[in-house]
Amino acid sequence: MMAKIITALGYTAESAPIVFTGEKPAAKLYIVLGANALKRWYPTLRGTPGRWLVSDKGEQVLVTYSPEYILRFAVVTSAVMQIKRDMWASLKSILRRLGKA
Repeated sequence: MMAKIITALGYTAESAPIVFTGEKPAAKLYIVLGANALKRWYPTLRGTPGRWLVSDKGEQVLVTYSPEYILRFAVVTSAVMQIKRDMWASLKSILRRLGKA
């Protein structure tokens, strides 16, 4: 799922400003996938999906849903579809911030 998202945003796995594990790549902004990632990388920040935050170091951070969270739902209801739309809208806001949309 992440490979499709990264490609749709016009990035490669190596260049995407999405932090999975390991070191954060140098980027103008970061996408944080879910509450656990937010706690790990930015423990002083609190946010909800779709919200932009600024870290203590001045980094722009977008909080959105974790793909693992979305994939937990065996049945795709209208609520699940709304979560998917919200995640995609959040990710597209990256392109707007970078002037690519």
